[in-house]
Amino acid sequence: MDNYASYFAYWGKTGKQENIHAQGDAYHLLPYHCLDVVAVAAYWWDHSVAMRRHFCCDRLATESEIRAWLLFFTALHDLGKWDIRFQCKVCATWLELHPEDGKLQRPSLETCRHFDHGVGGLFWFIEDFQPTINHNGFLSFDEPSAHPYASWFPWIEAVTGHHGYVRQAAHISSSQYEMPHLCQSFAARDKAARWEWIKVLELLFLQPASLTLESIPPKVSTLLAGFCSVSDWLGSWRSEDTFQFCATLPKSDEALKSYFTKRYEEDAALVIERSGLLTTVSSYSGTQALLEKGYVPRQLQILVDEIPVASGVTLIEAPTGSGKTETALAYAWKLLDNDLADSIIFALPTQATANAMLERMGTLALQIFEHPNIVLAHGNADFNPTFKALKHAGANPQGEEAWSQCCEWLSQGHKRVFLGQVGVCTIDQVLVSVLPVRHRFIRGLGTGRSVLIVDEVHAYDSYMNGLLDAVLSEQLAAGGSAILLSATLSAKQRQRLLSHGKSDSVVTRRSPLPEPYPLISWCDAQREEQLDLQHKPEHLPPAFQLYLEALHVAELMPDSTLIERMVAAARSGAQVCIICNLVDVAQRVFRQIQAQADTDIQVMLFHARFTLIDRQKKERGVLSYFGKKGDRSCGRILVSTQVIEASLDVCFDWLITQLCPVDHLFQRLGRLHRHKENWRPAAFSVPKATVLLPDGDDYGEHNLIYSHTRVMWRTQQYIEALGDTPLVFPQAYRGWIEPIYDDAEEMNEPEWVTAGMDEYQKTECTKRHSVRLMLDWAKNTVLTDDDQNVRAVTRDGEMSLPIIPYVMTSQGKCLLNGQLVEQLDNYLLREALMLNRVGVPHRWEKVFTEKVDEDGLLWLEGNIDSGGWQYQGKRFSLTYTVETGMVRTIPAEPK
Repeated sequence: MDNYASYFAYWGKTGKQENIHAQGDAYHLLPYHCLDVVAVAAYWWDHSVAMRRHFCCDRLATESEIRAWLLFFTALHDLGKWDIRFQCKVCATWLELHPEDGKLQRPSLETCRHFDHGVGGLFWFIEDFQPTINHNGFLSFDEPSAHPYASWFPWIEAVTGHHGYVRQAAHISSSQYEMPHLCQSFAARDKAARWEWIKVLELLFLQPASLTLESIPPKVSTLLAGFCSVSDWLGSWRSEDTFQFCATLPKSDEALKSYFTKRYEEDAALVIERSGLLTTVSSYSGTQALLEKGYVPRQLQILVDEIPVASGVTLIEAPTGSGKTETALAYAWKLLDNDLADSIIFALPTQATANAMLERMGTLALQIFEHPNIVLAHGNADFNPTFKALKHAGANPQGEEAWSQCCEWLSQGHKRVFLGQVGVCTIDQVLVSVLPVRHRFIRGLGTGRSVLIVDEVHAYDSYMNGLLDAVLSEQLAAGGSAILLSATLSAKQRQRLLSHGKSDSVVTRRSPLPEPYPLISWCDAQREEQLDLQHKPEHLPPAFQLYLEALHVAELMPDSTLIERMVAAARSGAQVCIICNLVDVAQRVFRQIQAQADTDIQVMLFHARFTLIDRQKKERGVLSYFGKKGDRSCGRILVSTQVIEASLDVCFDWLITQLCPVDHLFQRLGRLHRHKENWRPAAFSVPKATVLLPDGDDYGEHNLIYSHTRVMWRTQQYIEALGDTPLVFPQAYRGWIEPIYDDAEEMNEPEWVTAGMDEYQKTECTKRHSVRLMLDWAKNTVLTDDDQNVRAVTRDGEMSLPIIPYVMTSQGKCLLNGQLVEQLDNYLLREALMLNRVGVPHRWEKVFTEKVDEDGLLWLEGNIDSGGWQYQGKRFSLTYTVETGMVRTIPAEPK
């Protein structure tokens, strides 16, 4: 037993941290905990073909060798716990193991409290094997010797970062982590224990693969940090029947091996099953299985089986409503069925589109997976009613027959939301994997092991595109796959997105220019493929033509004549929508229409400046009236902003829109006559849209949201040039987008457009620089994983300012939904604040005398009357109603 004393006389877990219902000893010896974690890692590895492929994608070592290195380094994840400063965090347990230390001076409680055993493990690995420099005399010019295990650094950095942040060996300060002078008596014993443990691990894991401590490991996978962290979580899952504490020393090396085998076969198998990490994919049965009864594959859906079955980047360009989602999911299913991924992550531009996709995925996931776990990830996911229902079903065995399952473990925190079989999220949550947010590598693992599907890839600005580029690069480096969807892309955007999947030596099979449409482009490091429907013309999307009515109006605002036409159209039974570029503008238009419409015409307003409670109601109302199965028994008018243009399956008979860039314009037009089976009034049997154009040489406040002046101006020129000629799709996707987004300046371009373009380019340059700074910052900085930080680092300062409107009563602060803040516990308060906050432009903050609190919330006290909640500030007033949301009123300047 003496040969075990050096490394076994250390605790790894104590009872005070764990499940009160668990049994076993009062503490868990450190080697046992390390082997528990390795047992989970080994079981996960052995039962996931896709995971093995990801780790072995570089083919720099055999699968058995990489497995050996993976388990060896995972067992070193808590190397920093072989340190007196960690052991004395629970002094009673330490003294039970080392009663002889009772009279020795131990590190202070403050020293122990601030000791980070993760980074400490990295420090000790470097320090323990650091060569001693042999100085020749008082002055020496000898070069320091290379560290004998420098090739191990990337591996040990990854596993010791399992508590949230991967540090680089080069940035570790000796003065911060070296043993205090008063504790030097413990240093030699700790060092000897660490070395003995490493030698035991060589025996357990390296030697069976014909490796030794002198062998050089292959390049580390970018997934290792996340893989080790999740294995640590699961290996610490102490319950009545898993990972019981053990304080008994093994009697032999064979007993230690037996302990590992037992934990692997019993405990690890149970927690992996309960976690929902392992995937059971249904056999691929084609796109047809994902379609509603009575539908057959169409357009690009028929090409799914021609796309190479290999990891890479796939770009799907097709018209709105042509079935891109089913095309992407069918191809993802095929990759899953060929063990090239374990799961699917669907990233969308907004919470509204993510919520809508969750509804669709609940049915589609059942075709792809057996008992799928579906996880929704965005700032308000916990309060999505569908997701809450899924979590409830996942937590109750009697709910297994429900339409899908969401494992309780997976939904317990933001770090875990990417570990289900299907993750539906906003794009922010994916971008965090390359940003300085704690546990970002968990998102990186979830993304890397998945087929990443990104919808509306045209919808992001330069800053977010720069982050998306970094995500795609990491995805391909990890051997993963990405499927990118858009109806509207320029050639420049297309090549940028595809460049992440291919090397300079790629053999490209190109179609004749101009590029056909619709188009599937696929590439990996070896080759590029393009698939189109030119050889199957019967499957080309049918020509769809519509007429654009150009109206020149002041400030792009509808005049009374247009509003009268809208009201008359609704009275005839038409579903009418007007899309505005700004919330303030939409609210003004809504009031104008209400003033001119009779009470028998239903007028609705939909934008992002509502509380979450009211926005969810608005969303459901919009879909119930204008969705695929909407109630069209009478005409209605919807006033909306951009929230309606992306991924929401709604359909209108007449669309009015303010001028916007051509790609956004086409997205908006995709909501016109979208559902062909719908009844329409005779006057709207031919699709027609009205575009509001400026009556002068300036876009005014619309530059706040669309600052690409040249694209705005060119879009206007193309609209005006149409005249009475119809706009024909899908030809317009290439015929308009390519020339409008061309970088070249035109000879007849007005000076005000050129000046606006100069400002735009300066802003874009700043955004690109911000991306580089943010990605560099991520290497050395860590922020907490909360919604405020996620928005801050993914939106380049574009995040909204969250306002909490309230009324002061005798019982305390009363929120808009009637809840009293002072009567809520911490959890209910968090939920109440999420449900009652309203996001407004961040630039408003400077005009308030009130200051944001430590959570970034701005509390505003107001009054409630028949007109809703009212707040009076020095510069403007605010009014909130469930009908209009948060309205800002600026007093007119005195004449």
